Amino acid sequence: MRRIIVSVAVGMLAGVGCLAQNGDKYVITGEMTRDSLRFTPQAVRMVYLACQSDGKEVRLDSAVVKNKTFRFEGKAPRFVEAAYLSGFDNGSVQLLLEPGNITVQPFDAHYPVSAKVSGTPSNDVMSGYYAVRGKDVQESKVRMNNLFNSLPEEVKNNPEQRMDYHGSVFNINTVMQKVVALEYLRSHLDSEAALFIIKYDIYHLFQPKTIERTLMRAVSSRLRQHPVYRELENKIKASNLKVGSPAPDIAGVTPEGKEISLSDYKGKYVLLDIWASWCGPCRREFPYLKQAMTASEANDKFVILSYSIDSKEPDWVNSIEKNELKHKNWIHFSTLKGWSSDAVSLFNVQGVPHTVLLNPKGEVVAFNLRGEEMLNKVKRIIEGVETYE
Repeated sequence: MRRIIVSVAVGMLAGVGCLAQNGDKYVITGEMTRDSLRFTPQAVRMVYLACQSDGKEVRLDSAVVKNKTFRFEGKAPRFVEAAYLSGFDNGSVQLLLEPGNITVQPFDAHYPVSAKVSGTPSNDVMSGYYAVRGKDVQESKVRMNNLFNSLPEEVKNNPEQRMDYHGSVFNINTVMQKVVALEYLRSHLDSEAALFIIKYDIYHLFQPKTIERTLMRAVSSRLRQHPVYRELENKIKASNLKVGSPAPDIAGVTPEGKEISLSDYKGKYVLLDIWASWCGPCRREFPYLKQAMTASEANDKFVILSYSIDSKEPDWVNSIEKNELKHKNWIHFSTLKGWSSDAVSLFNVQGVPHTVLLNPKGEVVAFNLRGEEMLNKVKRIIEGVETYE
């Protein structure tokens, strides 16, 4: 059926992953062994293909259920994307959207989460992972039950004493969870599914540095342009953000509608200025930022990237115009997501203005330089008195 967009977060980045197409076709077919809703006495009449964008559901398509079956057909995204089938009242069917014939094997509509998806490379890998993970969960339950059954009655009836024993088995189960996940991943490092396994199942099991030094370096080089790889890379950088460390990348759109990212300006010193039109302290910094631009007039190796956390485009654009915040090396960009902007979480922004000075390699030189301190630092860099390259 016709593509339906239910809710897209207000913002200027139209190219969200689950909408970017590459022209290759996908076909999704599915069958239900029972087609009734679990908590409502009626049949499942419509199934929706959807994904998440900025925490909100984006419905990509819909299909009428006929004789307990449904079918979707469309253009696949440029990169393999996480998607799901909704329209049930007790969860959804998870899948990876990619070119090819994707089959949702017969499942009970009361429990759509248990549906098995196969037929394309990434979905086959993910299905295999769910199988080994499910086996590990059952074995973990057996270990815990065996422990409980082996305990003396007085320990079984004493929660505090029982927890001492349970703690040891819990630790064993956690170790086995890591072993099973890593062993499976080791055999599928060339699959896009590996990125989703790392993101959703493995990342929280290890320290970010461990993820970076082992898994991120181990996955196939062809996966390193995938948005999920970049997302993980950013998350790792943000977890250890300090002077001398590489900065995470952020993207946005200029008032003219051009998509840019922080990484586009590698090779230059960058003052990342995170601000908002409603922020009084931000406005007090404007004269110093203008002086920094004047000081660097004849030197193109320094730029200011002002990232607004406004949520309304007119407020943002009008503030730039009203306060004359314009210069060839003063670039403005935003996603208009307010405090939900990626920059807020990735740069641990507690308040605005928040500045980060970066060297030409994209490494942090200093945090929260303001006023005369910021201006003097910029002048010394431009004059060559200080270098951080």
